Amino acid sequence: MTTNDLQAHSSVLERLKPLINTKMFDEEFKLLTADLAKSQQFLIKMELKRLAQPCSYYIDLRGRVDGEVRPFEYKGQTHYLDEVAIQTFEKGLRQYGQYTIGIFEDVTNTDNNFRVRHQQETNKRLQDVLSKETTSTSNLTSQTSDIDATINDYKAAHLIRFAGYSVRREERMNFSIDIEVLLQEDERFPATTSDLSVSGCKIKIPLAIEMSAGQKVAIFFSGLEQEFALGINNGIPYQVIDVEAADKSYYVRLKRLPLADEKGFSEFLQHFIHGNKRRYKVNLDNTYEAVFIKGYEQFYLPRISSLPVFLSVQDGKATPSCVLTTENNRHLMHYFQDERQQHVLPQLLHVRRLKQCLAKDANEHSTVLYTFTHAAKGRLFFYSATSEELQQHSELKPVFFGFGAAKPSFRAFRMSVLRTLPAHAHIPLSLPNSADQEIQKLNQPPTPLIANFIRNLRYIVELTDISTAHSSSLYKAMTYDAALLNKLKVFGHGKLEHIPPIESASVQYVNLRSESRFLHKTTVMLAQAKGPDIQAFSRDFSSKGLQIECAEPVSFSKGDQVKISLPELQKITTKHQLSGLAYEVMAVSKNKLIMNMRVIDPTNDHPGKIFFQQLINNNRSKLTMAEETPKFPGLGPALRNMYVKALDNFAFYVHRQGVRYNLDVVAVGAKPNSLHKLLAQFSDNANSITMLPLLKNNATNLHFANQLKKMKRQEVPFSYEVFLRFIPGQDSIEQSFETKFDFDFQLHSAKKAFIDDVVNTDLLFAFKIFLSRTGRPDTEHIAKELGYVSTYAIHKAKVLEEELWSVVGVGEVVDITDEVLLRSNLSNTQIAQQQQKRLTLLASIQLPE
Repeated sequence: MTTNDLQAHSSVLERLKPLINTKMFDEEFKLLTADLAKSQQFLIKMELKRLAQPCSYYIDLRGRVDGEVRPFEYKGQTHYLDEVAIQTFEKGLRQYGQYTIGIFEDVTNTDNNFRVRHQQETNKRLQDVLSKETTSTSNLTSQTSDIDATINDYKAAHLIRFAGYSVRREERMNFSIDIEVLLQEDERFPATTSDLSVSGCKIKIPLAIEMSAGQKVAIFFSGLEQEFALGINNGIPYQVIDVEAADKSYYVRLKRLPLADEKGFSEFLQHFIHGNKRRYKVNLDNTYEAVFIKGYEQFYLPRISSLPVFLSVQDGKATPSCVLTTENNRHLMHYFQDERQQHVLPQLLHVRRLKQCLAKDANEHSTVLYTFTHAAKGRLFFYSATSEELQQHSELKPVFFGFGAAKPSFRAFRMSVLRTLPAHAHIPLSLPNSADQEIQKLNQPPTPLIANFIRNLRYIVELTDISTAHSSSLYKAMTYDAALLNKLKVFGHGKLEHIPPIESASVQYVNLRSESRFLHKTTVMLAQAKGPDIQAFSRDFSSKGLQIECAEPVSFSKGDQVKISLPELQKITTKHQLSGLAYEVMAVSKNKLIMNMRVIDPTNDHPGKIFFQQLINNNRSKLTMAEETPKFPGLGPALRNMYVKALDNFAFYVHRQGVRYNLDVVAVGAKPNSLHKLLAQFSDNANSITMLPLLKNNATNLHFANQLKKMKRQEVPFSYEVFLRFIPGQDSIEQSFETKFDFDFQLHSAKKAFIDDVVNTDLLFAFKIFLSRTGRPDTEHIAKELGYVSTYAIHKAKVLEEELWSVVGVGEVVDITDEVLLRSNLSNTQIAQQQQKRLTLLASIQLPE
């Protein structure tokens, strides 16, 4: 933006902008700046040249302005602008003659921009403070700093809906043609089509005409009949699907009804659309939306910290059948195994607990599940209790916590119950019917083997570890009567003789690694400082690394540097020297037989790396990619689809744009959870959500970004706890929330004082944030749909890819309010009052439409 020292010359700048690239510029510049110092003239000229520089930045104002945003195309680039921004953009084009930095700055700083409005309001409040002189200079400096930090994050995030994409069986064409609509026998009026497909269309009608969903009409394609002899005298029957108002008109979506004597109208439309789809634009809305959402799904699902446990129902009994694993949750599956490596999930997730959760309010199908293990005579016994069960046995609550939390195995889980159906396992591509055999293969429903395996799945139990060392210490500090220890057996779980098998399937994510690995066995010789070389064999390779297997245990450890030789591969190349290659040991298996190694390549000329790059490029079709072979092929994708259609989690995404990090995309699942509803009440529309309470004091750039910079993709998530004081009945979002992160409290006593104060006067919400570093986007998962978009609008595909590549972090926010209330050792009455107030509030919130 133009700096403050040039604001005084804004009128001069405005008059000179249209002349910057004309012959008249120098003459007009001298006349308008004759009375200014040479230094000022120089600054003005440099500013004009800066503003006139060509710009390629993509502008997306969705959720950032007080106006209806729609796509706006300019020279192959699609921006998302409202009417004010479009007028500003077009005015800038008249001034500069092309898209420039000046236009970008003007469009992103219109008066209806939420950030600009907030800054104006802040400046006004600041001026009021200064004029009244009620604050000392030091306090004012601190306040200004906090305000500026908040301004940076005061914006609404775009809200996407997981699995919220539709499947279209045929292509739609953006095609405007004159038609006539027959409502009744004598009521006929002209209209135009907006888009057209074989089985439906969208039409534009005047606001004076009333149409409603379910209404049947007849369409006469008068515009087509001027060129083609359709021979249809009574019109084509359609049924209204829905009606929406826009641009001083109604847009009506219609579904075509069957007609016995249509005389080949369907075939005519099919040939007409196919023959003209290069001439007119194919409507890509639903495919573009699907690629957009699926891209974000594939960032989130492989990073989930929760363990989804799928339960089948037979003869009225629910039993865990399978789990969906990721790198982040696999350790939880092992936690729920005893000394025999047998699962204890069937004992923990019994019917009584499921019914207890499902009986709760729609937004509260969850509880807190506490567990610990006790070893006796070489056997491992599990103990567990929900928060409700501990309330029922109030005399045992301090005993359970005091005794259990003293053990390293003590955990607190958020246990949430979701409903699912086997039909949700199949999500076809959002593409029209195609003769492409690969697309037809991808659109196949689960195999009979998988369909039979999942046919009885009805519930998903999410188990999220929300315990921390600090919270465990609070439970451990609770005093209890040791004489009551024997009574804890009411929470114990006996050993089952017949354990039902629980299958494990992982979320498939092909691009988690920086590059693909390929299976190949060849001799690898490892050099030792003393003694002969060790012979090993490669298991797989990439250009940057190897996995090798040794015949005997080795003494190497992670971080060791080792020289290797590849004698068999050396026989096929004279161009590259494949001996004495420097590698670093990245991981060693427990039995010391398998090692992962990567190249040491400080000068970017590692012979092994270059050799493997060429080997892969020249033989990709012959090489076999290294992938895990699941016991039930196809089970992972089926469970992934069922989970994504049922989850109610709060996910957010951090994008890197230059040096700045932005949290501007949030996802919602099948239904909004408590945090979605809490924030949505301050949002302007259903497609955006304010993030201000979670982004206090520029949390994105001061905390999230700094943490992400230190993390690698394969690292476990970093967690935060955030505590919100909600004050009902306030006029603004700033007045409604007080936000405290765990790092805001230097002492536990300060945190306890804050929680006690909120519980006594207002409403407490507490959340745990799991922040993960992402890798590159999984473009293979969306390859076919992205390719379809590229065929007809390559600029849209590029914009979408750029957005996905800018994602550097994904966050998962889990409600831990009930657990915080329990760990704070509040009375049963206080906890019940908070829970009732929370339920009442959430039930009263009307989500924006």
